[in-house]
Amino acid sequence: MTEDILDYWTRLIKTIFPENAWITSRFFKNDCLIDIDWKLKNDPKNPNKRSKKIEIIIKAATLENYLDKNKKERELSDTMLKEFICKQYNSFSSDYEINNSQYIPKEKWLITCDVLNCNPSADTHIRRSS
Repeated sequence: MTEDILDYWTRLIKTIFPENAWITSRFFKNDCLIDIDWKLKNDPKNPNKRSKKIEIIIKAATLENYLDKNKKERELSDTMLKEFICKQYNSFSSDYEINNSQYIPKEKWLITCDVLNCNPSADTHIRRSS
């Protein structure tokens, strides 16, 4: 059941990111982790340069809280999750300077019960980039 929810959340947020985004999901210590990055296509010297990595962490307690909800409450939580991810993505800077270590920076976005229990705003805007 929890694997199904993780797959569902991954499909739900996939539309927020560029079409070429590479999205993987897994469980780690009972938390859900969704990793996202994509080719930037903005550096002729580094044509395979990828974006900064995003790691979305959905805490185990948040997952349990979600599973305890009825269908209507889950739909509202889904909307709030998508809104939160949109807001984070809209302020996310995907590019970075390549240095000698070739380390790709990672940004972590934490999804807690508070995120899924707050009231969504009326105007969720999804920004797409290529």
